[in-house]
Amino acid sequence: MKKIEGYWEYNTLYPSSTNFSIFTHGSLLQPGLFTFGPIIKAGKENEDYYQGKKVILVNEVTQSHAEFMTMKYRCTPNTVVMGSTTAGADGNCSSIILPGNFRATFTGLGVYYPDKSETQQIGILPDIEVKNTIQGICKGRDEVLEAAIKYLNNK
Repeated sequence: MKKIEGYWEYNTLYPSSTNFSIFTHGSLLQPGLFTFGPIIKAGKENEDYYQGKKVILVNEVTQSHAEFMTMKYRCTPNTVVMGSTTAGADGNCSSIILPGNFRATFTGLGVYYPDKSETQQIGILPDIEVKNTIQGICKGRDEVLEAAIKYLNNK
């Protein structure tokens, strides 16, 4: 696959345009009011899309942009998310300086699935839950990666 600015050309993974996310935005005119924006789409019409199996590996330290990309790529055919629930910390970062020169950082928008189910503070739930064990770590194994390879090799 050809790369574009550090990303795989994800359109080659989709047979058609697919809804994958929706954001809420706050109002400057009515503080505390949040409204849903338009649904975010990925992909385009493509008869020659990649039809093989794909696995997205995630865990509890997967956060922010990686969670958003997991949502985007999960919508492609024959794709599963494997590992453990992500951090639930997606969305942009906004910050303000408070009295005493303290910086407060927070997200300025809500990130949801197209059905408006939440991702923030919940995380991206895996389709197949796999966790590394203490025994595996002590032996230098990556049990999540091993499970993904096993899944991909099963016909």
